Amino acid sequence: MRSMLTHDDLDLVLAIARTGRMKPAAEALQAHPATVYRRLEALEHRLGGKLFERVDGRQAPTGLAEEIIAEAEAIAERLDALNRAVAGRDARLSGPLTVTTTDTLQSRAMPVLAAFGRLHPRLELRLDISSAMADMRRNEADIAIRPTRSPPETLIGSKLGSFDYAVYTHEAGSRAASLAELIAAGGWIGLSGDIAQTPAARWLDENVPQAARLASVNLILGAALAARTGALALLPDYLGDDPLLGLRRVSPPVAELRSEIWLLTHPDLRYAAKVRAFMAFAGKALRQALRVA
Repeated sequence: MRSMLTHDDLDLVLAIARTGRMKPAAEALQAHPATVYRRLEALEHRLGGKLFERVDGRQAPTGLAEEIIAEAEAIAERLDALNRAVAGRDARLSGPLTVTTTDTLQSRAMPVLAAFGRLHPRLELRLDISSAMADMRRNEADIAIRPTRSPPETLIGSKLGSFDYAVYTHEAGSRAASLAELIAAGGWIGLSGDIAQTPAARWLDENVPQAARLASVNLILGAALAARTGALALLPDYLGDDPLLGLRRVSPPVAELRSEIWLLTHPDLRYAAKVRAFMAFAGKALRQALRVA
């Protein structure tokens, strides 16, 4: 009986397998890393074998762990589907509602969230800011507001409009120029970390040499703040044109980076009253706030 697995054991193994590292696994489990280490050691002792081995700085599952992970994933997927089905039939305008968006859109999304919350005070609204797309199959969020040209096929929703990327810098003393002139001038901000594979980051890698860069940041909002000091930053126009930043657009739009903004949810949640109400409210409010075509 001592070797029987519990739901907590499955959550532990899945968290480590999905993240590959103990610290993010601990964050996913909302526990201290030392606690996660102790739980893993205790589980391995109970099962009589290692579950993970450190390979190239990551936790690689052993054969024993692979068997557990396969079954745990299937159980988690069925539970997630059940939770979405139940949530999708919820006719109440109350309880938790999680919206996820990027750092570039948070200043547009937060007023919409606040206005919706005032209309429906029984809702527990949460805005998650992340560069990575939330996994709605795992119920990480109910609604997403995302800049993307290709929204996931597993989600449904509506396009709020289109936007361009252009180069911005501090308004004082700046002048418009061609992209070639700006690249030759130097003083650019690169993009790294979670946003290193975005179309904007790839354009920078292909067109702006390292010698022309001052630094790199892992958030687009960080690039916008750097532009306030006089650096050159490639920004979406809905962010760069925000008067609160005091930036000036100094290049023509980069045609190949034209993209879209989408309001998305999982199909299983489409009939939930709070999701439908927010999608309708936010769709109208964000189109006005973004002023995108």
